[in-house]
Amino acid sequence: MASMEKGSEIMTLFLNGKLAYQIENDVIVGNKQLVEAWNDSGFGTSAEFLEFTNALAVYGGEECPINETVGLGMSSPVDEAILNEIEHFYHAHDYPAVIRVCPLAHPSLLALTQSRGYELNSFSYRWVLDLDAWTPQEKETDSSIRIAEADEEMLWVQAIAAGFADTDQVSESQNLDLERAFFRMQNSLPVIALEDGIAAAGGILAINNDMASLFTTSTRLSYRKHGLQTALIDWRLRFAKEQGARLATIETDPGSDSQRNVERAGFQLAYVTAEIIKPASFGSSIFGK
Repeated sequence: MASMEKGSEIMTLFLNGKLAYQIENDVIVGNKQLVEAWNDSGFGTSAEFLEFTNALAVYGGEECPINETVGLGMSSPVDEAILNEIEHFYHAHDYPAVIRVCPLAHPSLLALTQSRGYELNSFSYRWVLDLDAWTPQEKETDSSIRIAEADEEMLWVQAIAAGFADTDQVSESQNLDLERAFFRMQNSLPVIALEDGIAAAGGILAINNDMASLFTTSTRLSYRKHGLQTALIDWRLRFAKEQGARLATIETDPGSDSQRNVERAGFQLAYVTAEIIKPASFGSSIFGK
């Protein structure tokens, strides 16, 4: 259980298996839509995925940030055959088998991965917000934020890529296929923040059924500390609520500026996920090199 106080009103969402399943399933849907947009766009690169019942493994190249398996153990026990497939899928690329573990997953997942030599690699926070009870902190939306037009794809993409690279401009030689796939995802909206006519920041809002997911939020280096991430969160939450979404989710790194911003917006911590990996060559370094 987690709760937050807003004025005299206390809003509480109770974490249980149903809510955790809904959040993890939303991640699965989003990752699959990203891969489909990537592969359907005719880029020079592509992504691969391995789909199970209520689980998905993705590999998009050595540097791809969504190389992970999500959803395992959320609806049924995990067996050796599934882990064999996942390990073969990643190890064929000389890449570690990567599994994102929800703490409410079936105990068989941890038991099997421990016995097979998986290592703890990192943690992430999954946050949730009850949009039915949520009210914006600001009276009006930021007028500099809007949905990016189709012909603004590269404008949005370059702002996103620059922010993730901690710079203002990306190299002309940098591959931007992943960012372009984010822009083109089904059921998602690329949102852009302009400052002095410059695309300073952006993010994605994806709505599937009554769940809104906020992700790929990025700000160019010179435009940080201007309140743009907070404004982008607020804009997307307002829009999602207007569209009938009842819950919103977002993921952050522990102790990050993003964590502080989502807590200020009213999100509550749903749970902590653990990324576990099995190197391509068991007993070698963390990335099997």
